[in-house]
Amino acid sequence: MRILIAIFSCLVVWSLPAIASAYPAEIIYEGDLPEEIREQIIDRMPEEPDAESPLHARRQARRVKTLIEGVLNAYGYFDPTVEIAVVGLGGEARPQLTVTPGVQFAVRRLVIRYNGEAPREVDQDAARMSISLQPGMPAISAEVLDQERQIGAKLRGIGYPYAEVTEREVIGDREGKTISVRYTVKAGPRVRLGDVKIPDGLRTKDGYIMRINPLEVGQLYDPAELALYNSRLAETRLFQNSLAKLTDEPISTDPDGTEVRDVQLILSERKRNTLTLGAGFDTSEGFGVDAELLRRNLTGRGDLLISTARLAEREYGLDLVWRRPNQLGYGEGLSLFASAFDENTDAFDQQTGKIGAGVEVIKGPVFQYSYGAEARYIRQSGESVRRDFQVLALNGSARLDHADSLLDPRKGWRAEASIKPTYAFSPDGPDTPYVRGQIQGRYYLPLSPEGRFVAAGRVRLGTLLGAEAVNVPGDDRFFAGGGGSVRGYAFQAIGPFDANNVPLGGRSLAEASFEGRARITDTIGAVAFVDVGNVSDTQYPSFDNLRAGVGVGVRYMTPAGPLRLDVATPLNPSERDEAIQVYISIGQAF
Repeated sequence: MRILIAIFSCLVVWSLPAIASAYPAEIIYEGDLPEEIREQIIDRMPEEPDAESPLHARRQARRVKTLIEGVLNAYGYFDPTVEIAVVGLGGEARPQLTVTPGVQFAVRRLVIRYNGEAPREVDQDAARMSISLQPGMPAISAEVLDQERQIGAKLRGIGYPYAEVTEREVIGDREGKTISVRYTVKAGPRVRLGDVKIPDGLRTKDGYIMRINPLEVGQLYDPAELALYNSRLAETRLFQNSLAKLTDEPISTDPDGTEVRDVQLILSERKRNTLTLGAGFDTSEGFGVDAELLRRNLTGRGDLLISTARLAEREYGLDLVWRRPNQLGYGEGLSLFASAFDENTDAFDQQTGKIGAGVEVIKGPVFQYSYGAEARYIRQSGESVRRDFQVLALNGSARLDHADSLLDPRKGWRAEASIKPTYAFSPDGPDTPYVRGQIQGRYYLPLSPEGRFVAAGRVRLGTLLGAEAVNVPGDDRFFAGGGGSVRGYAFQAIGPFDANNVPLGGRSLAEASFEGRARITDTIGAVAFVDVGNVSDTQYPSFDNLRAGVGVGVRYMTPAGPLRLDVATPLNPSERDEAIQVYISIGQAF
């Protein structure tokens, strides 16, 4: 006998939230039923008090029966038997259910019927091939429903933007223990793309908007390509709102019935200027403030002019960066930069002027690299004599980012590497060629499903090849200690010192950090950490005489990232080191 089986209705029961509490009902299974399904039945039972009477217990049993039948239907057991009974008397009564699941139904066949004009034969074949649920497979309700998504996605992916499944008919054969499904599909017209229509009155030039356009006139509609264009428009950060969509009406129709529709852009530009203020403090470097002015779309070609002024106890200066994203093609940007700084540290005092240019290549959210060149003029004192340097350098870097957040990662990892071949001219001699290289890796391991507990680790290694540290400008040497290095020690406090206790810097660097992070509330977090590091005169990183610091910290979560307060102490201090160091800044330590 053929019967209509209401698969869709069983999904209402299937969607009930899972509750891990035990229900006061005894369930007896007769026949085989996978443990997974038994656990689903238990997990989805609502919490109720013990029955007060046999009548109350029977009402509870009926509710449990409905739930069990819904779960069994969802897994393809469409003809189960669930018998209810009440055991015990008076206030000791409780429901008892005997479940005979029967045979799991299988799929007999799936059919697609078209409402209105059908697609081309080859496209109908493609839609049929997209169905993953095949004859003989278990008739699991979620799988039956998911075929609608697969059919619609396939048709949209081959040029039918309005394709959708409008109806589903499921017919069951109780004797054969099978079901047959018929999907009614409204395919709509097949569409080719026309021109991109850009709104008038934008500051952004049409040429820049078209440069990031992945679509070609005449290509079949592809939702992935249109989504890519929308993603690229959003990535520019030039627009408050952006949308690329098909026009409502076709501009023409091909002889084979394929419509041609333009792509319409709906764009609302952001304000051109953004001012950002930041501040930080630690006990060795003192207090510092930063002000950043961002000017968007300076020339109307998606460019950004970033001006950053820094005023701190140890340094002050101005940094200018002109970034021209996609200047050399999508994902390939040009940057020009210049800066002037006066820096006064325990190791050296120096005034630096720098200009340079670089190319930034973004291959996606995970991988990017850059290369460029720069020239610096450095006037440096602090080693008993003043030295001037004129420096020419090439630079290259690469970054892999598999972390889930820029400022507050909770899982994933990052890896970075940089190399800088340099030639330093000095009238005080000698002229020095050298190469500075550095690699760093960071890893974030969630210790709870919600990410409230995270273990984080960082390793950084660096080397100077081809020159002694004394012949290299101070800002190219390696130093360790401070809030972004080994906490518990003052800035530049780890490494070689001269007879006057002035830090000299070194040719190699080895650092590692380990943190345990806990989110106490949605806005408050706490950390405990251990940092170790060493700077040496050897060409390659040395792991002898590592200095270690430990501490604890508090994080306050803000829209701009965590506000960080760390307190640390050195484990193997020298006579130069204080007992406590305090660091305040924005963002996690790494």
